[in-house]
Amino acid sequence: MPKQERCAAYHRVSTDSQDPENARDELRQSAAARGMTITMEVNETGSGARNDRAGLQRVMAAARKGAIDAVIVYKLDRWGRSALDLLANINALSDAGVRFVAVSQGIDIKPGADAMSRLMLTVLAAVAEFERDLIKDRTKLGLARARAAGKTLGRPRVTVDQAMAAHLRASGASYASIAAQLGVSVGKVHGALNGPCTVQQSDPTSGQPRPRDRGRAAGA
Repeated sequence: MPKQERCAAYHRVSTDSQDPENARDELRQSAAARGMTITMEVNETGSGARNDRAGLQRVMAAARKGAIDAVIVYKLDRWGRSALDLLANINALSDAGVRFVAVSQGIDIKPGADAMSRLMLTVLAAVAEFERDLIKDRTKLGLARARAAGKTLGRPRVTVDQAMAAHLRASGASYASIAAQLGVSVGKVHGALNGPCTVQQSDPTSGQPRPRDRGRAAGA
């Protein structure tokens, strides 16, 4: 007699007002029809756009530990909305030797990579690649619009008051203490005191900084 597959039944709804009961019953019936035993049942509420959902991560952890043989969901979009995330998660299940079934759509991807499973993964990979290209195009378009509007892109430059840092260092302060007092990172303090860095020069007693490029000052 063939061994019954241990199955995780996963279902997600987007809002608290949605009733998951019908889908839950369908999953239980479908698991029984396939000779599966549900050993883990996860129901959660949240957006399918997030791939760090607690319930999904519990199922993935069980798969990696070898605690389940299959994952059964009602529809593919209950498992995730992004083709990139879907492909990554289904591939992770396959690598762990776990079968993936979406009962209402007739999707059944087995870890042995049979012909139909390979076809489904190939189609999903193509959709994911298309999604990646769309994201790249939207990002480029957004950056171009921002530049055209005169917006400064990237993280703002952080300057270090070099004279004050040097004064504090000469007084015996640690790099961490200097960084805390000046409100910058330890790495920025190191750069200001030991290497080329965009800094501010000031009289430690006046507290009036004036911008100056340390690299140009060193070469003057």
